[in-house]
Amino acid sequence: MKRSKAHLLILAIPLIIFWHLDFAFAEQEASSIMCDNGLVNIGDMQATVQDTCGEPNTKGMNEWVYNFGPDQPVYTLIFNKDGQLIKILENEWGS
Repeated sequence: MKRSKAHLLILAIPLIIFWHLDFAFAEQEASSIMCDNGLVNIGDMQATVQDTCGEPNTKGMNEWVYNFGPDQPVYTLIFNKDGQLIKILENEWGS
């Protein structure tokens, strides 16, 4: 059975749309975030982050989440076992 190019395009369109939607809502990495008391950068220690940004909304052992409100993204900060910030993820808008 031979398929036409139009038939293949019709099958591909939902996949293309899904891929673009998934990409639009994916987390993005950031190298720093601005808090009320200054800038937090990759490499900062947990104590410095807490002094600069305050208590996180959610605090796990190696992952802290900051939700600064509806006009800002939600930031997930990942620390290594020594308490050094190794990754900042920028997520969907806060609430």
